[in-house]
Amino acid sequence: MRGWIRLVIVVILLGLSLFLVYPNDSMDADIDERDNIIEYQEFGNHTVYIEEDKGGENRLKIVNSKDGKVQNIEGITGELYGIDWSNNGKYFIVNKATDIVKTTYLVSMENFEKLASIPTIGKVIWSPDSSKLLIGVENNKKRAVKGELKGTVDLAIYYVNSKTVEPLLEADEYVDYWPEYWDSDNNIGYRKINGEGEENLSIKYEPTEEELVMDIIYSNENHNSGEGVIKLLPKLDFNRLEYIYGEGSVLDLLEWLSHQEFLKEEELVILINLIDEFVGEEYYKFVESIANNYLKDKVRFLKALSKVPEKTEDIALGLHDMKVYNRSGENIFTDLDMILNSEELTEEERQIGVDLISFYASCST
Repeated sequence: MRGWIRLVIVVILLGLSLFLVYPNDSMDADIDERDNIIEYQEFGNHTVYIEEDKGGENRLKIVNSKDGKVQNIEGITGELYGIDWSNNGKYFIVNKATDIVKTTYLVSMENFEKLASIPTIGKVIWSPDSSKLLIGVENNKKRAVKGELKGTVDLAIYYVNSKTVEPLLEADEYVDYWPEYWDSDNNIGYRKINGEGEENLSIKYEPTEEELVMDIIYSNENHNSGEGVIKLLPKLDFNRLEYIYGEGSVLDLLEWLSHQEFLKEEELVILINLIDEFVGEEYYKFVESIANNYLKDKVRFLKALSKVPEKTEDIALGLHDMKVYNRSGENIFTDLDMILNSEELTEEERQIGVDLISFYASCST
């Protein structure tokens, strides 16, 4: 009898433990077989789905297949459809139907929160690099022929990081541009619609220098691409870079740059010439790159500096701001002696080195 009692107790405890680990609202219970699931899309260990609750309202949820944990995405309910993951799995979108202009919600997988609500028309399509969306947006031009919209439809790019929109093709009062596709070769397809009918067209999307650089910076596969970035740096519009990628993106670039070693004199010349481009926190992050490359190979750095001698005082100030000669193993007098007696440096290059040391020393007085 006692054995049966023990068995019953064990079964009850086991059932209770399973309930605590997987409560009713956190079980991945065969989503594809549940009648109240409107739509779902998987990516890796996560599945995003639209669930109709007992009150008949559609809600957006995410389940982790590893632990069965369910996340409710707050603030997104209603007539939802069109779940679509970004190619890198960091984001997804879902649409809420209203009229011809719908709301597209952008959700981050980092914190399972809604990042933006975007008014869109037609298809919403991820760029291959997952940093942009191809969308249709209504402009403020008065439509020549009355219709459901007051304005016509531009083909536009939505930048995920900065949450900003820029027109790609601007429509006049007689035409609409509806998005169709964005393939892996950066070909963008769209429909041109006017009074004469519809036409399927495409254009090649050419990334800007800012996009090319930040694609390297944010990619986990490009740790040794300093040469490619340094050649593009003089062409960058840093204000536009922050417009596209959001506040702090220039600092992200400079942080990445500070870990790069430039082996060619022409690359160092480019770096040196940028000394006046930055102020404040960005300046101090940039001169880390100057200091690190100087310390890695002083002879090579001085050869590059001799190509732009007018930058010598600015570079000395930057090195002083980084306190390079306060660091362990660095000695200003030893370096001065090395410069004066170096057979690798020309007389002109030695003079640049002496000037650099002199300017550095004067910063301390």
